[in-house]
Amino acid sequence: MRLWDFGRLHNSKVKISDRIGKPLGLVDGSQVFSTMFRYDYNGRHSYEIVLSTFGPENYRQICSATFYMLDVPGACAQIAKYLGERNIDILNSVSLSMISNVCMMWKMLIDLSYFGDPNTLKEEFDRLKRDQAPAIEKVEAMEIEPSHISDRYTKGVVAPSAVGRTRTTRKMHRTPSIIKNGEFEIPSDYISIIEGIGEGQMVMMVGDTDSWVLSITFLNPNTQLMEIDFTIPDRPGAIYEVTSALSKHNINLISVYTKVLVYYDTMTLELVADVSNSDLDADGLRTRLNEILAGLRGKYSLSACKPIDV
Repeated sequence: MRLWDFGRLHNSKVKISDRIGKPLGLVDGSQVFSTMFRYDYNGRHSYEIVLSTFGPENYRQICSATFYMLDVPGACAQIAKYLGERNIDILNSVSLSMISNVCMMWKMLIDLSYFGDPNTLKEEFDRLKRDQAPAIEKVEAMEIEPSHISDRYTKGVVAPSAVGRTRTTRKMHRTPSIIKNGEFEIPSDYISIIEGIGEGQMVMMVGDTDSWVLSITFLNPNTQLMEIDFTIPDRPGAIYEVTSALSKHNINLISVYTKVLVYYDTMTLELVADVSNSDLDADGLRTRLNEILAGLRGKYSLSACKPIDV
């Protein structure tokens, strides 16, 4: 799922579109908690603000659970009853039919604050299945693991071995904010710390559907975004052919999205790129890419190459 968007900072507020806000529960009236990280690399620094509807006082007891069930009436009710009887709260969730009239999957965040250990919950479920308990006869299996919300709140996104460093002086705003008119207002104590950020600054928003959090980062003031979409062969090396051609013109990729159209035949490659340091303007880039694609073996074509207006 593509879950990213771009916006600008206006009066210390960032507009969260419905496209990215609704899947994460970040809509008008939502209470959100936030934490901010600073990242340093090669003399440069950047900031990230992480938003979640779950506060720091309870996220350590939140787990990700997946239930597999029959696609029949009452299956979801059995799961809800199984958790409710154990005083387990279902938080954000999504269910979908995997094979119509056969099986479904329900992915959710659950709060075990008033239950205890997730391993105990899994053991109870497995025991009931072995005993063929009628209470969960429509439920096939359960998977559970600690959520990644705690990591996103405490560690940031840079791996420990990476050359970039996350400063340990992260800032957590313990008073929740309220989404109003689709906007998140950046706390004043964050604004006082952030260096080099001004009115109208472009921001990138990325939703993490596994952790149900939204990451807000600030892009360089001179960033020039372009949408560049291709149809390419579905074979090893095809993505390299395109991305390496872009790198030779000093084009930095912001996001990459691929989707197979015909297995082992064609796929789409959709890119968002920063062309601010490129030696080509939009028209020149379009012309150059068509020249490059014409010289490659296989079904390559350029379907879009246009500036993104934020």
